[in-house]
Amino acid sequence: MIEIKNQLKLVPQLILTPQLKLTLKVLQLNILELNEYLLQEAQVNPFLEIEFRDLYSGRSQVENREDITLVDEFHWDEESLWERRVPSFSFEEGEDEIGSLIERTVGTEETLTQHLYWQLGFLELSPLQREIAGFIMGNLDDKGYLSVPVEELAIDINVLPEEVEKVRRLLQRLDPVGVASLDLRECLLVQLEFLGYKDSDLPYKLVAEHLSELVQNIETLSKKLDLPIADLQEAMEIIKNLEPFPARNFSSTKGLYIEPDLRFYKEEEEWKVEILNEKAPRVYLSPLYYKIIQNKRLLNNGKGKEFLKEKFKMAENLLKALDSRYSTLYKVGEAILKAQRDFLERGVSFLKPLTLKDLSQVTGLHESTISRVISHKYVDTPLGLYPLKFFFSTGYDTHKGESLSAVAIKNYIKEIVQTEDPKKPLSDSEIGSILSEKYGIKIARRTVTKYREELNIPSIRERRKKIS
Repeated sequence: MIEIKNQLKLVPQLILTPQLKLTLKVLQLNILELNEYLLQEAQVNPFLEIEFRDLYSGRSQVENREDITLVDEFHWDEESLWERRVPSFSFEEGEDEIGSLIERTVGTEETLTQHLYWQLGFLELSPLQREIAGFIMGNLDDKGYLSVPVEELAIDINVLPEEVEKVRRLLQRLDPVGVASLDLRECLLVQLEFLGYKDSDLPYKLVAEHLSELVQNIETLSKKLDLPIADLQEAMEIIKNLEPFPARNFSSTKGLYIEPDLRFYKEEEEWKVEILNEKAPRVYLSPLYYKIIQNKRLLNNGKGKEFLKEKFKMAENLLKALDSRYSTLYKVGEAILKAQRDFLERGVSFLKPLTLKDLSQVTGLHESTISRVISHKYVDTPLGLYPLKFFFSTGYDTHKGESLSAVAIKNYIKEIVQTEDPKKPLSDSEIGSILSEKYGIKIARRTVTKYREELNIPSIRERRKKIS
C-alpha cells in the first residue's frame, strides 16, 4: 500500500507589487510608446500634469518642481510625495527576481521596418543613405509597397530622385525581396531577378508583359501566346511561389516611424551618450489639485478619499518608474558605447562581440532587464540609426588573438562575395578558407552558409545561374 504523507514546504514566491509591475511596463516602452502611455495616464489621473520639454539631462523627473505641502486633513500611511523628492528607483536590489519575471513575458512581434533596419546595419551606407532609407520605410503601405512616387519623396527630403531610387533598389533586395516596390509587377520581377531569371526567360516575360492575363484559363493563354501548355504550367508554378505582398508576414506597418531613444555623439574627442526624450512630455504632480484636497465635503466622503488616495499613489509610482527607466537606459547605453567605440570610429568590421552576460557584468543589471531595455529601441549615431540589438552578437577568436563579432564576419563574407569572379563564384567552403587565410577566422562551412543566407546572398548555384 502506498503511504500518503502530508508535508509542508516553503516555496519562495515573488509578489508582483504595483510599483514593480509599473516599472517593468515603462522600462520596455520605446519613446513613441512612452509618449502615448503618458498622455493616456495624464487624462485619467488628476494628480498628473504634463508638458513637452527639452532633452533629458539626467535629472530626476520630479526635480525643479515647486514643493507643495498637503493640508493636515489629508494624510495616509505613505509620506506625502509633495513633502519630499522621490529617490531614484534602483534595480540593483532584487535583480534576479525582476529578471525571472521578465523572462516569463512574451516578446512583441517584429515589424517590417524593424526587420529592414536590422539588415541595414550590415551595410556600409552613408548617413544620408540611411536617412533616405528611413524615409522610404516610413512610406511603405500595409503590403510593403512604396506608397508615394520617388520624385515626390525626393522633394520632401531635398535630395535628387536618383539618390532615392538608388537606396530604394537596395532595399528591394533585402529580406523580404521586393519590398519598397512601386507595384505588383515590379515586386514580382525583382524576386525573379534575385532568383537568377533574365528578361528573356518565360516567367520573367509573363510577369513583365502579360501579368493581367495570367488569370485566364491556361489553355486560352497558351493559344493566345502560342506557347506549349507544359511550358506555361512550369512558368506559372514559379510565379505562384513568389510573394505578392512583402509585408504579409510582419506585424502592421502603419505608424512605424522610428524615433531613437538614445544618441551616441563625439564632443571634443570624447564619446558621449544622451537620452533623447524631447518627444515625451515632462510629467509632474499638478499643484492645482491641492485645492481638491482642501475640499472638506469631498474628504468626508469615503469613496472620494479612497479615489484620491489611489490616484495619488499611482502618480507617485509612475514618477518612480520613469526615473528608473531613464537611469537604466542611460546605464545600458553608456556600457554599449564603451564596448563598441571602435565600430563608431572605424565601421562595421570593427564591431566587437557583445552578449547580454557581458553587459550584465559591467552594469550590474540582470540579463533579462537588459533584454527588456534594448527591445524595439534605437540609437542615433554619426553612422546612422541602429537598433540597440544590433550591437549584440556572439564572437569568434582569430589566430591573432583578436575577437570578431558575428556581424563583422558577415561583413567580410559580403565583401568576399562582392569581389569574387562572377564567372567563378565561390562555394561556402571556399569562403570559409578565405576567412581563415586572410582574417585568421576559423569557422565551419555550415556557419558560413547560415551567415550567407542571413545576408540574403544567393547560393553558388544561383549566382552561377545568373551569369549563364
